[in-house]
Amino acid sequence: MRAGRGRIDGTEPDAPVSVYGRHKLGAERALKQASAEGVLRGVVLRLPTVFGQGPASVAPDRGVCATMIRRALAGEPLTMWHDGTVERDLLYVEDAARAFLAALDHADALAGRHWVVGTGVGTPLRALFTRIAELVAAATGAPPVPVASVPAPPEAAATDSVGYAIDSSAFRAATGWRPEVSLDDGLAATVRAMAGSALVRPA
Repeated sequence: MRAGRGRIDGTEPDAPVSVYGRHKLGAERALKQASAEGVLRGVVLRLPTVFGQGPASVAPDRGVCATMIRRALAGEPLTMWHDGTVERDLLYVEDAARAFLAALDHADALAGRHWVVGTGVGTPLRALFTRIAELVAAATGAPPVPVASVPAPPEAAATDSVGYAIDSSAFRAATGWRPEVSLDDGLAATVRAMAGSALVRPA
């Protein structure tokens, strides 16, 4: 539940740092307890940063990738609260959906535990934002917007500057699941969808 430095494999002690994280952990524990009592077969999947096109009317700027694509489409600079070397494991939404389907197909083997799911690759945020700027420029014909470091606001959490990648080898071994969409292909599809959206604001 707490972003660790390096690789996360699901064996780390739970140490949520926000009310939201504590609520999620409480829900997980309730689900695991119900599974232990035979009430249901509960499987918990812990996901990294998920990105991809979705219902714009529900959450047009949900997630760092969508937010930065939206800014680039508006001609705004893409800013970071650090030097850009902080890494995130980025999982395309279709691969996340396939992970849930795999969990349903293997519920007996997975029930009563939490499983971490990710690509295993940590992408530096400067590289991510630079690629977003390039893809948006290619889609719009405008020059790439700048990518810059700015001071962190007072409300920034310490975990915002901690990088990680997910070791999902246990989940992969139990289900056969693998991520199928590369980061670049997923970003390109997301940019195309958002660039064609009626909700795109003019620069």
